[in-house]
Amino acid sequence: MAGYRKKNADGPNSEDKALDLFAEMMIEKIEGIQKDWKKPWFTEGALQWPRNLHGREYNGMNAFMLLLHCEKEGYKIPRFCTFDCVQKLNKSGKDGEELPRVSVLRGEKSFPVMLTTFTCIHKETKEKIKYDDYKKLSDDEKEQYNVYPKMQVFRVFNVAQTNLQEARPELWQKLEQENSRPAIEEGEHYSFAPVDTMIRDNLWICPITPKYQNDAYYSITKNEIIVPEKEQFRSGESFYGTLFHEMTHSTGAEGVLDRFKPTTFGSPEYAREELVAELGSALVAQRYGMTKHIKEESCAYLKGWLDELKESPQFIKTTLLDVKRATSIITQKVDKIAQELEQNVGEKQENGAAAKEKTFYSSVAYLQFSDDTRPLDELREKGDCEGLLTLAKEYYDGNGINEQHTYLSATNNKGDSLIAEDENFAVVYNGSVGGTYEVMLKFTEQEIRDHIRRYGVDIAGDTIKGVAREMAAEQFSALAYQKIPAFEMPNGEVLYVEYNKESDTLDVGQPTNAGLVAQHRFPYDHNVGLDANLQAVNEKLNELEEYRAELQEAEYGSGMRR
Repeated sequence: MAGYRKKNADGPNSEDKALDLFAEMMIEKIEGIQKDWKKPWFTEGALQWPRNLHGREYNGMNAFMLLLHCEKEGYKIPRFCTFDCVQKLNKSGKDGEELPRVSVLRGEKSFPVMLTTFTCIHKETKEKIKYDDYKKLSDDEKEQYNVYPKMQVFRVFNVAQTNLQEARPELWQKLEQENSRPAIEEGEHYSFAPVDTMIRDNLWICPITPKYQNDAYYSITKNEIIVPEKEQFRSGESFYGTLFHEMTHSTGAEGVLDRFKPTTFGSPEYAREELVAELGSALVAQRYGMTKHIKEESCAYLKGWLDELKESPQFIKTTLLDVKRATSIITQKVDKIAQELEQNVGEKQENGAAAKEKTFYSSVAYLQFSDDTRPLDELREKGDCEGLLTLAKEYYDGNGINEQHTYLSATNNKGDSLIAEDENFAVVYNGSVGGTYEVMLKFTEQEIRDHIRRYGVDIAGDTIKGVAREMAAEQFSALAYQKIPAFEMPNGEVLYVEYNKESDTLDVGQPTNAGLVAQHRFPYDHNVGLDANLQAVNEKLNELEEYRAELQEAEYGSGMRR
């Protein structure tokens, strides 16, 4: 790599060194494909998308290089950790017993990943604080700091470079299971339901039109993808790989990622766009367990890509950043559709079973030893249930649902006994502490739901709050089939919103095959509708300094090119 031009006159910094390595690996990969263009971008029997030891996915740029790294070194589990992360595994086990020490194996070398960090400096004192501490400050306090984004290089090790398998065999086995994937069906009959649904229901950012012809392309002027029909390809994998290539192109359209203009197609500049599409489609195919070969028409660009890489490693940085943004849009859309399909199957199964209508019991009168309960005692001792109900109804003041004391059962305390009940009322007796009577008014679930819509849940007990959570989950599920609630970050990546029934929050983050990875959580307000809650989340996200800083980074990084 001695022929590379260095930006830093004093010698290469950590970013320069990382880019040199990335460029060297890309040159080696492209030269291999140039010798045999039928070889796939990644080895068949593909690994899953790389993640750190805690399960967080690396972005598209780092993911691509880590996959090449795994392929070159023969790593079977694409999980990585920093040296500090390895050290943190050395904690005492249950009951304080000492566990074998986890360490990086002697002689192992780390691999660079590039992440954006933020430096926070006080405007007057010039004092630096951690970004996590900065996020905890009030809005007024944040105004006193300047926040500077910076691309920073971190060094990571694959788990195979540690003694994790011997020191933590249970964790190693779990990682092996998580990263094993069944072989996909070969041949033209292989189908990938999320993408098939995307095509059928027109859910991509532009129309995708399969036609019985021989060309696959993205038309900028029509903003449309044209592909041959799946049956024309030698396998389903080939069809989806080609489609991912054109979908990557389509993310560069005006109003999406703005990578190109119509006049640039066919020009030398388009060679880089073709590399973005090839790398993007290879990475997306890899994520879903498919093998991606280079598009035959792209072979003509191989020499140009090699020349650019050998001239300047910065070429790979700008290219991989575009790959990162494009693959983020594609995978998040596909993952969202996959989640909806799974939800739909689950709901059909639930609807197939006969659901018993719930009855709720709301306490409207509680009579204890300080009250004159002798008339009720006499009727109870006689076994006069009808008389008990008639007398109990006189204690009802007509105020309706008692929000704090509404339950799914009439008996909720130790010693409770249901002694009389009709269509609308129930009487509960508890013989402890002198004997108490509780008059319960019965409501249907629909009546409870109507009450929640009118009055919210500010003073409600757990039972009514539970119904409110069910309502929010149903509303969100219904909305998700029509449109996807999302927050688009300045760098082009998209954060998705999901209602978390357990925590009663709207969770915001990146969707994965295992579900949404929440980066932010906002309490759900049951006093307003779902749309108002989603709008509030969007406003709160726009106010977060980390995305303001990211906007600044995106503008500087792109040179404001539009």
